Amino acid sequence: ALVDADSDALVLADSDALVDADSEADVLADSDALVLADSEALVLADSEADVLADSEALVDADSEADVLADSEADVDADSEADVLADSDALVDADSEADVLADSEADVLADSDADVDADSDADVLADSDALVLADSEALVDADSDADVLADSDALVDADSDADVLAEADALVDADSEALVLADSDALVDADSEALVLADSDALVDADSEADVLADSDALVDADSDALVDADSEADVLADSEALVDADSEADVDAD
Repeated sequence: ALVDADSDALVLADSDALVDADSEADVLADSDALVLADSEALVLADSEADVLADSEALVDADSEADVLADSEADVDADSEADVLADSDALVDADSEADVLADSEADVLADSDADVDADSDADVLADSDALVLADSEALVDADSDADVLADSDALVDADSDADVLAEADALVDADSEALVLADSDALVDADSEALVLADSDALVDADSEADVLADSDALVDADSDALVDADSEADVLADSEALVDADSEADVDAD
């Protein structure tokens, strides 16, 4: 009975020990499983967190890259727009400058043409006035010469008539000797009259020649004066045009 009791006690003790060992093994197994599960869960959680962090970082990087790309594109577009606007403004400014330069050149050319036309008209008017004045002076001189010649001819005719009348009276009153003497005197008088008439004609011819020579000299002097005046006017006009052109060029350059 003691042996059985001991055996039973040992069996119970062994079974209790086994149960305890199994329980401890189960507890350890369960704890190991929990630790593994927790570790795996932590690893998965860390992995997912890392994946999320990486994906968020990638998204942020992509967003920043897109923003930078868009900003650079906007900057490039704005720069190109500014460059185009500046180039268009420069082209417009150059075009306006060319138009202003052309218009100023046209105005200067027109003013020079007007000045030249006025100068030519003044020169022609002056020359015409001088020619008319010279012509009128010549006509007056010719008229005076004709009047003097006519008066001389009338005086000569009257003198001849008086001489003839006196000769007739002498012929009637005096004798033939007196008539002959008077005729001799008349011949002498006629000779002297012819000599005087010839000398008067020579004097008149010389006077007319002198008048014509003086008029020719006046015409030549007037022509020379007009040529000199035209030359001086042209030189002054050219110098003034050069001065005006230089001044306008300096103003445009400034």
